Amino acid sequence: MTITTGISVTTLERAHRRAVDDLLFHSYQVHTHLDWYEPVDWLDQHPALVRLAWVNHRLAGLLALSQTLNRTSWLRIVALSDDSPANTVLGALWQDILPELRDLGVETVSALVMRQWVINYLRDLNFVFVEDVITLQRSSTLLPDQPDLPVRVRGLYPDDLPRLTAIDQAAFSAPWQMTQSEIRQASRIAELCTVADVNAEPVGFQISTLYRDGAHLARLAVDPNNQGHGIGSILLHDLLRRFMERDIMSVTVNTQASNLRSQRLYRTFGFRRNGYDLPVWMIRIRR
Repeated sequence: MTITTGISVTTLERAHRRAVDDLLFHSYQVHTHLDWYEPVDWLDQHPALVRLAWVNHRLAGLLALSQTLNRTSWLRIVALSDDSPANTVLGALWQDILPELRDLGVETVSALVMRQWVINYLRDLNFVFVEDVITLQRSSTLLPDQPDLPVRVRGLYPDDLPRLTAIDQAAFSAPWQMTQSEIRQASRIAELCTVADVNAEPVGFQISTLYRDGAHLARLAVDPNNQGHGIGSILLHDLLRRFMERDIMSVTVNTQASNLRSQRLYRTFGFRRNGYDLPVWMIRIRR
């Protein structure tokens, strides 16, 4: 435990669960990462990179970072009590967890901003804006012709997870890669998961979810050795056809503004930007 200007910082313990629940439920200033877990469920499973700040024995702040992968991490949860000195609390949390990040060899920490209030706090911690994650949407009933390729599209099996994790981490650069546990969790709660096989070997996959107004393509990854050969088009064509057969016409997808290759693919299928962009902020950790 460390103490800074009347603020004590501790790690997370089971005895803190009630206080954490109350902070997340009652506070306006709560940032959560866009992923597959509810905050309290994620904290139960990933208690390592978590810090709590206490003022007068009351929980005033929470900072949680995701599991590190290839020297990167995400701000998973930031929660600040509405009646606390928020800047001071967050600064104390960050300074306490920083040595552990350095010990783990973390080089960058990123934040996907869902609510604008967090940006001023990120600036104070020396985070900088790097790019937007853009949202594209289609509502068309038309599909382009499906490529005529020897590719089999099938459902995802548990035994596929190690291979799909390798595909994902080869197809994306840090910090956009997923861990095997994240792919497993995504496949558990998704509406549609399919794998593209070439010669009985997985070369790509997609994971899609349903929400109130339509469907969302949450992940599309193709092994780099097989990119440029229509694998992504086959997976995309197949999932859109499946949703259209269920009268689900509205489908969204997110991608980085810098990922022009994926944007070209989505535009071929009638996706267009809908203006719902999410900024990404990042800090480089000095050793």
